[in-house]
Amino acid sequence: MEENRLQKYFEEMGSHQLLTEEQERQLSERALKGDERAVNRLVEANLRLVAHVAREYQRQGLSMDDLISEGNMGLVKAAKKYDASRGLRFAGYAVVFIRRAIEKALRQEEEATKSESRSNGQRRSLDAPLGAKPNVSLLSVLVDGNSPLADGRAYSAAQEEQVERALRSLDERESRVVTAYFGIGQEHATMAEIAEEMGLKRERVRQIRDRAVRRMRKVFKAAQESV
Repeated sequence: MEENRLQKYFEEMGSHQLLTEEQERQLSERALKGDERAVNRLVEANLRLVAHVAREYQRQGLSMDDLISEGNMGLVKAAKKYDASRGLRFAGYAVVFIRRAIEKALRQEEEATKSESRSNGQRRSLDAPLGAKPNVSLLSVLVDGNSPLADGRAYSAAQEEQVERALRSLDERESRVVTAYFGIGQEHATMAEIAEEMGLKRERVRQIRDRAVRRMRKVFKAAQESV
């Protein structure tokens, strides 16, 4: 099953053309100003790089699908920070972020395996761990808007209501992506699994997730300030 998803992903990657140095320079200027379209263009054109790097970390605790998902997060971070005026091509700059993201996920997985043997009955609440990231949940992501890899925070009934309110602000498609990705009321699903289920490309799922999280943060913050 995973092999089929990966094959589909590789086919998607082939549809994105590589960028010229001048195109990277123009996109870099826009991305540094907060242009999400420019960020997405840099990301889409370099998905092959993530797959190439991810292959080096196979059989170390995470599936190839998870390795690619983690690497993509590093790629997005690199795209937002890349400054082409410094003379380095984007691939050379991004590979450091990709490796760092993958290696961090592998360390977290190893630590989680060593620290506890999880029971078969898994928690599925708003503060349930996200896959291989034991300190990451939907709640932690909303509490700390600075990073999609925010540290876990204290959980309370009041915060649960605030998160529920934020979830209700989403449209149907955003809600499907967020609840599946963060494992709300169901098993955590990777972006590849969600993409296959919804008939979308993986990068489209990522865009929907990121937009939904940004909206939820605004609603969550407003709810906290009104308390």
